[in-house]
Amino acid sequence: MQAIRLIARDRALQLITLAFLLHGSFAASLVPYRSLLGVEWFGLSDGMFSLVFACGSTLSLFCAIGVGVLTDRTGRRRNAARLASAAGVAGAALVFLVNETWAFVVAHILLFPIGMTLFAQLFTLARLAASVHPPEVRTGLLSAIRAAFAVPFVVVLPIWSVVLSAGVPLIWVYGICAIAELTTLTLFILAWPADGRTLWKDAPSGLTLVGALRELSAPRVVGGAAMVVLVLSGVQMYLILVGLILTGFEGRDAGDVAIFVGAVAALEIPFMLAMSGPLQRFGQVRVIAFGALIYAAFVGLMPVLGPLPIVWVLPLLGALGGAVILTVPNAYLQDLMDARPGAGGSLIALCNLAAQLLAAALFAAGTAVGGYGLVAWIGAAVVAAGGVGLALRGTPSRA
Repeated sequence: MQAIRLIARDRALQLITLAFLLHGSFAASLVPYRSLLGVEWFGLSDGMFSLVFACGSTLSLFCAIGVGVLTDRTGRRRNAARLASAAGVAGAALVFLVNETWAFVVAHILLFPIGMTLFAQLFTLARLAASVHPPEVRTGLLSAIRAAFAVPFVVVLPIWSVVLSAGVPLIWVYGICAIAELTTLTLFILAWPADGRTLWKDAPSGLTLVGALRELSAPRVVGGAAMVVLVLSGVQMYLILVGLILTGFEGRDAGDVAIFVGAVAALEIPFMLAMSGPLQRFGQVRVIAFGALIYAAFVGLMPVLGPLPIVWVLPLLGALGGAVILTVPNAYLQDLMDARPGAGGSLIALCNLAAQLLAAALFAAGTAVGGYGLVAWIGAAVVAAGGVGLALRGTPSRA
């Protein structure tokens, strides 16, 4: 595939791909188990864990916006990536070595929110590194690089299942997370080129915080981002509903849910790697609209096909749509802020959080009126509306 060949010949893209793989290992290890660790291992109440999670998510958003604006203003992106990696190492090592509730709270409220800004920063660096290649291949490159973040969710999680079943204490999740982020930090210390010595141009913007926020709040940016939020909410709706819907049918259990989710995640990767061709032929917004309609059908069909054997065809549909909406909208958002790559990364973080909040609101509203099936159909309509809305808006003009 063209994208893979280009990555294989470009050292900067290779480093970014490796960083995504390592950071994906961090996320795949931590995210599925953090609630279990907080409540069962460290003894937090459900309410206290929710408060810790909400505080961490809020700080993570402010950090992502601040880092994006600051790196655009100064052009010092390597140090920001080092800081995020170091925060991830510090948080994971603190919890693993201290093994006390206060360490868990400090890590998840303060250190991990800083560390999680690395995801948006990696997208920013990937976009800059891809800018030395022809415009028609750049979005395909970003999709292929993003696939590296998905790989650990297919590979690492089954390993954890085996390891934990063998009796390894759950606290070791933090030990492995510390090693993964320490490797990422080492990459940015020893291998990443110094700011100002890269093959791509990245001149500091000099913008103040107010000026940067004014650009982020421009009507064309807000309008495009709003459509992306509708599309991205589909992934959050799927994650909320899949277990509730499937286990609600006779003969379905948690094992079926695990197989279903694993199949979707595994199939997404080859579709991500094959994104370059369709993007060159049809363009970003048409591909996003197609992916959104496919994903809307996937979400909407879950309660219909759930009790039937044909439900096992749905992961193919979900993977095709998911491969699009997990990758291409990020490139679209960065195009909305083309002259400000750091702010583009901030916009990605902002839209992801907004999508989570929208999905939670739709779930609450739908379950108040009807059942999980109604929630799925409402979510499908919202996702489809976002995709169609983006198609009608067309390609984003450059900032």
